[in-house]
Amino acid sequence: MNELVFMVPLKITSALSLNKIYSGIFWAKRKKQKDDIKTLVKIALRGKKKIKFDKPVEIEMQFNSRLDVSNHAYIFKMIEDVIKERGIIEDDTDKYVKKCVMQKQYVFDGVIVCVKEYKD
Repeated sequence: MNELVFMVPLKITSALSLNKIYSGIFWAKRKKQKDDIKTLVKIALRGKKKIKFDKPVEIEMQFNSRLDVSNHAYIFKMIEDVIKERGIIEDDTDKYVKKCVMQKQYVFDGVIVCVKEYKD
């Protein structure tokens, strides 16, 4: 089974929380956050074997922060978008991404990402 695991070194603060998005932040700030995440994901993928998933996947992300688990949804989506842009997954629709898992971890200061083929 294909599996891609990588770690994104990201200091997660309340500025990246879903609650912050709900409160309304200026679009230019959101764009900068997305660009910063994109750069960090590209760095994290450097040296990794190129994998392209042709079958549906599940994406698991483990976060090291003080935020509630569900408040990481904004970060999850930004990283998922980069995975799509890099051609690792065909698209981020439910045809291609069947399962998303968010958890806490206290091993790595950032996000541990695992993309693998989905099993029913």
